[in-house]
Amino acid sequence: MGRVGRYVVLVAFLVVSCAGAAPNILHVQAGPSGVSSTQVEINDSFLARQLAFGDVSVHPLAGGEVVEAQVFVRNEGVRDMAFEYRFLWYDTRGFELSSATSWLPATLAAKEARGYKSTAPGPNAAGFRFMVRKPRPLTATGS
Repeated sequence: MGRVGRYVVLVAFLVVSCAGAAPNILHVQAGPSGVSSTQVEINDSFLARQLAFGDVSVHPLAGGEVVEAQVFVRNEGVRDMAFEYRFLWYDTRGFELSSATSWLPATLAAKEARGYKSTAPGPNAAGFRFMVRKPRPLTATGS
């Protein structure tokens, strides 16, 4: 295999390995009284260096049955950072309550921090996952 062939294989490997990177996830157990535990799952080292999860707050909305969550994300880099995020809500048994959640685009300026909010889909929400990933082009399925 010639030099050009090796470069083509190397570039193809890099494209495939980068395209399959999983999102970074903040797992939160929460209820009307607030956050009881958090856990960060790092699956993309580039995002882990650029974006940091900050304060997490959960508070009941009117009536007290449904909660709203807010997660602060901070851009640790010196350049603007584009990413996508979404919230997935779960019940006490770990079953997903929000089956169709889209990735939402976001951008943070260098050293900027901003809160991202979501309202629980019902009163039985016991926790959520806040996920961030690198922006991806839309596909025919929209994922």
